[in-house]
Amino acid sequence: MHYSRNRRRALVALAFSGALLTSFASHAQTASGRIIVIVAPGGSADALARMVADKAGERLKTNFVVENKPGAGGNIASQTVARSAPDGSTFLVTANNHTVNPSLFKDAGYGIDDLVPVAQLMQGPSVIVVPANSKYLSLKDMLDDAKANPGTVAYGSAGVGTPSHIAGEMLATAAKVKLNHVPYRGSGLSLNDVAGGQIPVVISSLVAAMPLVKAGKVRALAVTSKDRWAVTPDIPAASESGLPGYEHITWLGLFAPKGTAPERVAEVNKATREALAEPEMTERVKKLGGTVGTMDVAQFKSFVDSDYAKSKELVETIGLQVN
Repeated sequence: MHYSRNRRRALVALAFSGALLTSFASHAQTASGRIIVIVAPGGSADALARMVADKAGERLKTNFVVENKPGAGGNIASQTVARSAPDGSTFLVTANNHTVNPSLFKDAGYGIDDLVPVAQLMQGPSVIVVPANSKYLSLKDMLDDAKANPGTVAYGSAGVGTPSHIAGEMLATAAKVKLNHVPYRGSGLSLNDVAGGQIPVVISSLVAAMPLVKAGKVRALAVTSKDRWAVTPDIPAASESGLPGYEHITWLGLFAPKGTAPERVAEVNKATREALAEPEMTERVKKLGGTVGTMDVAQFKSFVDSDYAKSKELVETIGLQVN
């Protein structure tokens, strides 16, 4: 009887300790965090942010909640993260806007150093498209027309300061021509107009434009990468039209508030790169028109610093500013 009673006590104690271990394990698995995205739900940036939240979150044992804060060219989301506690739980998914806006806006509400580069998620070129029945059969045709008739060729973009706008201004600068910029509220509207012939040229992200290209509703003249893009090898690179130095790459990246511990930044970078390297993720990003990021923290910081310097120089050169 005495043995039985002691045995029961031992079993109860074992069960209790097991419950505690389960509780601790559960707690470790349910750390919470936020990933704030600069765009509304549904776009490629939002889709990729949710993939990373899921796959990297598993590795980091963190339940990331994705919050969409569009507006002001990405400034609202960037301000939110820049003002968040640097405790390693809050991150930002943004694009080239991050390196353009501090120079483009009179007051972006944050500085380039207020956010720490964590990891590049993807990169890819924009694409220059025209109506299916356009007289322009190549990018050279369009640029020749712009040279012969200064100020008469218009191009549409997703909006002032967006990657497609900056790509267009860099194109005009490289070709030494004047192009009239027509900003739209999103790439979808600009692509609808170019497909309908309301505007002669549009610069757009690959992921947004490719359905119309494949359907034959618009014609792709060139991608804005230095060389032909592996995802779309049949589309010429802009450099093939007499612009050997021209290149503009759109990218998405993960950032944290200034002051976030370097160890946490390195940990999240590692988990993110491992997640992106999964075949399923690599293929999904390819379908978005890009390639996955592979940079470590130092490489990504160098990339961001270089992009910021180029963007600042361009904005100052063309005298572009948004109040």
